[in-house]
Amino acid sequence: MDEIGRNYLALALGIDRHFEGFVDAYFGPPELRAEAQAGEPRPLPALAAAARELAAAVQASDSGPQRKGFLTLQVRAMSAVLRALAGEPIPFVDEVELYFDITPTMTDEAVFQAAHAEIDALLPGGGPLRERMVAWRQGLEMSPERVLPVMERARQETRRRTVALFDLPPGEDVALQLVKDQPWGAYNWYLGGYRSRIDLNTDLPLRVNSAVPLLSHEAYPGHHTEHALKEHLLYLGQGRAEHAVQLLLAPECVISEGIADSAQEIILDDGELVALLRDELYPLAGLGSLDAEQQVRLGRAAEGLSGVSANAALLLHREGHSPEEVGRYLERWGLRTPAEAAQSLRFIQNPLFRSYIFNYATGKALLVPLLQGTQATARFRRLLSEPLTPTAVRQLTAVSQVSS
Repeated sequence: MDEIGRNYLALALGIDRHFEGFVDAYFGPPELRAEAQAGEPRPLPALAAAARELAAAVQASDSGPQRKGFLTLQVRAMSAVLRALAGEPIPFVDEVELYFDITPTMTDEAVFQAAHAEIDALLPGGGPLRERMVAWRQGLEMSPERVLPVMERARQETRRRTVALFDLPPGEDVALQLVKDQPWGAYNWYLGGYRSRIDLNTDLPLRVNSAVPLLSHEAYPGHHTEHALKEHLLYLGQGRAEHAVQLLLAPECVISEGIADSAQEIILDDGELVALLRDELYPLAGLGSLDAEQQVRLGRAAEGLSGVSANAALLLHREGHSPEEVGRYLERWGLRTPAEAAQSLRFIQNPLFRSYIFNYATGKALLVPLLQGTQATARFRRLLSEPLTPTAVRQLTAVSQVSS
């Protein structure tokens, strides 16, 4: 561990004392954490000065361009968080750009209209589209006692397929747990030592069709796989201390969510997904009569609605719309129930997640050009194991497009 890495960890832990949850996971030296947690929190001006010193040290270092680029943007995000904590007003779009190295944009509602038309053609029956979609989703809901068996089987199968493509560290493991009263639907808590706990929020009913995308996203080959490989290769293998901590408001999150939202397509094509749902997961959920092929087609059509929540965040935080107006927007364009819209609204009102919402659709869109063709698996492996930023991915994409 060099001085830059040690100071990076100390700065992250210091910010977390003022903004609990900023550090999403820490598995570095325990004495550093104990030191950061002892006594009163370091004052914000002292942390801001430490961030400036760290940024200068990164630029003056002989680190390679990849590490330097990663640390520069991560520390820029930490500095911006400290500015916000000190009371400096930062416009919402600037907040997203400083934290995540991306520029948020509104998705044209024509995209949602096209998705609605496709869903309308696939859904049986007549009547208002939102009501039909809600009814369809309700038919996929699992009884509480079925949730963990279905999710565990999805965990096993996604892991089996991931192990066939990527070398996971020895002893890695994922545990599943049901929780309540959270702003998110599911969450991967990376514990270090190649272990994760995935919490499944039961505030809203869990649906059988969510099992494979959820476990692919949170575990194999999504968040857990990425975190375990980077701990193994970068922190333990190369001594890069900055990879012994995961920050919730930093550019690394865009890449992480892009990886997670692309994960299912790396290990399963639509035909394989239909077979898994039809032959195993639907019967295990006690819903064996459901049409798996139609559900997969509906899932593809519903991908056109992925920008609805990000639009809602812009309406709320940039345009100044009321929460009630934004809730109605989520219901209309997202084809959601009032309860589902309220859950999404809760997420984008949370200080930790209000700008985080852009990482999902933007992260996946950022990776699309890299994850096509015969090099998709090799490039995904690189994303899992290297410290890349959105800027670095944009540069890689430009190079790959020129070379092709």
